[in-house]
Amino acid sequence: MRAVNKMFIYMVKQITQEMMMIMLTIAPVLAGIFFRVGIPLLERKVLIYYGLERVVFPFYEIFSWLLAMLTGMLFAFVGGLVVLGEIDDNVAKYIMVTPAGMRGYLSSRIIIPALISGAVTLVCIPAFSLVPIGFAKLIVMVISTMLSGIVTAMLVVAISSNKVEGMAVGKLSGLFGMTFFVPLAVAGKIKYVFCLFPMFWIGEWSLSGGWGKLLISLIEFIIWIDILFWRFQKKME
Repeated sequence: MRAVNKMFIYMVKQITQEMMMIMLTIAPVLAGIFFRVGIPLLERKVLIYYGLERVVFPFYEIFSWLLAMLTGMLFAFVGGLVVLGEIDDNVAKYIMVTPAGMRGYLSSRIIIPALISGAVTLVCIPAFSLVPIGFAKLIVMVISTMLSGIVTAMLVVAISSNKVEGMAVGKLSGLFGMTFFVPLAVAGKIKYVFCLFPMFWIGEWSLSGGWGKLLISLIEFIIWIDILFWRFQKKME
């Protein structure tokens, strides 16, 4: 564990040397401020001016989910970019032969940032949410978006060949979390086309409850992470 902590501290030093990385880590707070202040202002000053009222209000909770997803994705994504940068510099393989190994390396680069994103989400959602969020829903929100961030980062490091390609893959892998909104936007059985994505079941749960849906989501998260870890191992051989 001490080796993992040292690797994480080294990564933090790398992040502080790049302005883009710094901006990615503070972006969730900026987004939270915008949602908390900007959305109600938009509804009061713009929509009512055109004779529309409470158009956005029914969707206030969605902004909380968006903020949670953004936090989970960006924190883990930063770690993924660090991994790709170290692969480009031929540093990653040397780090992975230390006692911490590949699992310790990925823990320092992806798992710890994801855990930090969970803590940040736990603070940001009550602070910036436009509607009250119950404790149970908040916990599901934190854990699911944290796991979604891990999958997003693992997609980046498992598929991308370099840091530039990782930026493109990162944008596409963001769609992984967006499957949460499929049950909210699509009616009928056609929506189950997305049933292999764990965030789809989180979206289903947010609509109608049912702890079985959360269990399905958790199992799918584990499968996704396991497959992507295996893919990363093959890539590094």
